[in-house]
Amino acid sequence: MALPLFKNIYGTVLIALRDLGGTASVKDVENKVAEILNLPEEDRKKMHRDNQTKLSERVAWARYYLKRKGFLESSKRGTSVLSEKGKNANISGL
Repeated sequence: MALPLFKNIYGTVLIALRDLGGTASVKDVENKVAEILNLPEEDRKKMHRDNQTKLSERVAWARYYLKRKGFLESSKRGTSVLSEKGKNANISGL
């Protein structure tokens, strides 16, 4: 499976965070998203630019928009936290 666009992994990011207990490092979220999507190692390592992989870039944008929509809360840098809205969100609607 090819890596989906960031707008197509909002639900996957929420599922990953739920599976990780609601709070996780960005790297842990990326790894869990890759696991859920069953991404081959070659897709996980494809570079976007500089030192950032395409997976990292897409998860970052998904996190950004989920935060703007109230599904994630502000936390310390490098950590994702589900808000109450994110915990209770209907994943199929994203």
